[in-house]
Amino acid sequence: MEEIKNKPKVDKVKESKLTYKLRKNPYLVTTFALGLFCIVLIVGSVIENKTINQTENEKLCSVIYSTPAWISADGKLMQYGTIIPKDMSIDLVNQFLIPDRVKLLYLPGSSACQEQIAYFKGQGTWEAYKNEGLAVDCSKV
Repeated sequence: MEEIKNKPKVDKVKESKLTYKLRKNPYLVTTFALGLFCIVLIVGSVIENKTINQTENEKLCSVIYSTPAWISADGKLMQYGTIIPKDMSIDLVNQFLIPDRVKLLYLPGSSACQEQIAYFKGQGTWEAYKNEGLAVDCSKV
């Protein structure tokens, strides 16, 4: 028994301030873990949104509900349906659509789109309109 009494006592290792605070307030760890989790979710969301880069035409084709659709230069929907003037002498494409940068969103299988394209082809302006990048085939986007 004397041997046990004569052994030197081991000093307690001093706790660090952080360990002391964590023991005193157990919710501190939970709050830290939840905060870290929220930061990871926010960063993941931002990264995911940056990887989903849609072109302007993809965005426009995804929001329209009918074709043909006419979109202004600032990206606003002007109207749906065909635009065929009663006065056939008007050069609709070269006088209005190309200078005002009006886009035509169309689907080749739509009868209204086929009618509009036939009108432009009849005027000989369809190729010029397509070459300007203003005729957007939504089936290819």
